[in-house]
Amino acid sequence: MFPPLLPRPHPLPALLLTVCCLSALPAAAQRVVVPSSTSGTLTGGPSGASGQFLAEAGSAAPASASSGGSGSSSSTPETPPTPASAWPPAPQEPASPSGCTQPLTGRGTTYHVGPGQAITELTDVPWLSLQAGDVVNIHHRAEPYRTKFALRAQGTADAPVVIHGVTDAKCNRPVLSGQNAVTARDAVAMNFFNKQYTEPYGLIFVYKSRDQAWGSRPKHLRIANLKLTGAHKDHRYTAQDGSTGTYVGGAAAIYAVVVEDLTIENCEITRNGNGVFVNSKSEDEASRNVFLRHNRIWDNGNVGSWFEHNLYIQTARALYEGNYIGQLIPGARGSSMKDRSSATVVRYNHIVAAARAIDLVEIEGGVQQVLKDPLYPDAWVYGNLIVNDFRNPGQSSVKLIHWGGDNDERYFRQGTLHFYNNTVLHQSTQAQAWYMALFDMPTAQHKVEAHGNVFVNQGTTQMRVGHEAGTVVFGSTNWISRDWAEAGPASAARIRVEGKLLSQPSAGLAPDGRPRPGAAGTDLAEIRTSLPPVGHQFTEPAGIARRAVAGKGPDLGAFELK
Repeated sequence: MFPPLLPRPHPLPALLLTVCCLSALPAAAQRVVVPSSTSGTLTGGPSGASGQFLAEAGSAAPASASSGGSGSSSSTPETPPTPASAWPPAPQEPASPSGCTQPLTGRGTTYHVGPGQAITELTDVPWLSLQAGDVVNIHHRAEPYRTKFALRAQGTADAPVVIHGVTDAKCNRPVLSGQNAVTARDAVAMNFFNKQYTEPYGLIFVYKSRDQAWGSRPKHLRIANLKLTGAHKDHRYTAQDGSTGTYVGGAAAIYAVVVEDLTIENCEITRNGNGVFVNSKSEDEASRNVFLRHNRIWDNGNVGSWFEHNLYIQTARALYEGNYIGQLIPGARGSSMKDRSSATVVRYNHIVAAARAIDLVEIEGGVQQVLKDPLYPDAWVYGNLIVNDFRNPGQSSVKLIHWGGDNDERYFRQGTLHFYNNTVLHQSTQAQAWYMALFDMPTAQHKVEAHGNVFVNQGTTQMRVGHEAGTVVFGSTNWISRDWAEAGPASAARIRVEGKLLSQPSAGLAPDGRPRPGAAGTDLAEIRTSLPPVGHQFTEPAGIARRAVAGKGPDLGAFELK
């Protein structure tokens, strides 16, 4: 089999998406609608200016924008070309803003599971026989479903395999729990799991079976509208041989050894070791194209451990959009999200900091399919609300955003972290933390380019921009609290101000990070045509909505003044 744990990244992009928005039908069922466009390799090199970025579909450009720093536009920005190979893909607003869902029908077989349905328990679903276009509708019930199962299906771009939760009238999602779960009957019959290397790793386990060719992998999967919990080392399950098993520390609600085109959407994922874990282990087993949209992911992790996170993803091409990503359980020391992918895009999320709010580092083992992606060196973080509040019950951060690498310098991501139109709120006292560093980079070659952000220090802790090394460039216009410092006295970090760095007594934000009338950053964000456009913003409890510009130009930060 394969060695336990130790994640890695993934291969060069190819066909992108799985399922998109669902057309609302008046009948009891909806049909899965697949977007016509795909996404793959960016046509260009690793710098943002050298490629073609997909325009935000339907996003109205502001009539004008303030002139300013290098690369900005003083009028309506030019519309970037939209080839099928562009990255990142267009934003997708939630199919149902209320969170309520109806059954789906696909192009293949449709299975209904739950009270009064043809199948009453998840143990009886033929998980290992699912084919392209199949849909499994899991209907809500009062008690959690307690079944752990495996997926090895290979859907297609226009006929994905969909695992779909059907909510009750109050929009409650069906709950799948790993605590005291039994193994699905088809896995038992096939002897699918290995007792040591696969069985204790996940509630939903994604991998090929022994009879599939080496190098094959599940493809075009969509997991949506479920609450996934209980895959944790403190919990037990019934193994396929009937014995009692215990999850390993790195177990996850969704654990993918290798997968291609996986979408996780509108799920609640909580109280697991890792929330979601996607690996790239080798040249033959490298994942690609992982999309997390509109989920609520929080309170995962293990007390005292640095190694588990809400999200731990290693893939070629990763997109995080419209998610609420919270802290870990109290006492856990991992990150809110950790990513070892190529071309990482983190946009329009609400992220509450754990030990790190965002941890973007190198692919483990130097898996070539990830390293060969021309966008491997860079990442794009934009339109996010990032909150670091030491009053929260879990561990908060003194080194908020980690960029570049943490283990093997040969594979460090040596490009640029493009960090723009984010709102960062920090709250702590000096008794809780003497300082907080916004950006932590390991070498002098690493760089952050910051545009259009708002950095607010709401406590008495010193806000430092850099920490160990690297360069932070403040371009165009940013706002930062007055008490900021470049870095610690022994730091090799360098700060360059090439645009306008504003610093009034108050940013004028509401407690939720939204600008109030008269906010300091009103109309001051420049449009940068070399970067993916900012046309949406996060909406509670999870999701995105259009970001309409009402003034002379877009506002600084993650939100537009209404």
